[in-house]
Amino acid sequence: MSVLLFPVIAFGLAVVVGRVGTVMFQEKDQQV
Repeated sequence: MSVLLFPVIAFGLAVVVGRVGTVMFQEKDQQV
């Protein structure tokens, strides 16, 4: 089970980090 959940969790974290990074980048770009 852990072996099957690992890629799913890793993909989820990558998507979350990507979304947060994009939002922060957009906000910083707007401020500047």
